[in-house]
Amino acid sequence: MEEQKIQEFKQQLEDKRKEITEQLDAIGSRAEGAETNFNADFPDYGNSASIEDNASEVADYTTNLSLERDLESQLHDIDKALKRIEEGKYGICKYCNKEIEAERLKIRPESTACVACKKSLKGQA
Repeated sequence: MEEQKIQEFKQQLEDKRKEITEQLDAIGSRAEGAETNFNADFPDYGNSASIEDNASEVADYTTNLSLERDLESQLHDIDKALKRIEEGKYGICKYCNKEIEAERLKIRPESTACVACKKSLKGQA
């Protein structure tokens, strides 16, 4: 893959990483001493004894926990892709060692597998 394309994907990954980190910061806080481990904050809507307020707090917290897990997973994938760029392995399928299709990387630049291998892994081949 051309170096220019790799640098474009790297920039996309770094931009996406920043966006996800900002989203995680908005719903929680970083675990002490960890750059990519966040803890969703429990929302506090006041000291009301209202069952509706308490239910809203629990519902929002549950939503934030799910969102936190999803965003952390995306962040982990992005970090792995950035590491592969540093190692000179970016754009190479980790299963068959063939080049990952550029169209796939445009859609999901953190991909580590080509379409054929991903389909095979999901049992769609």
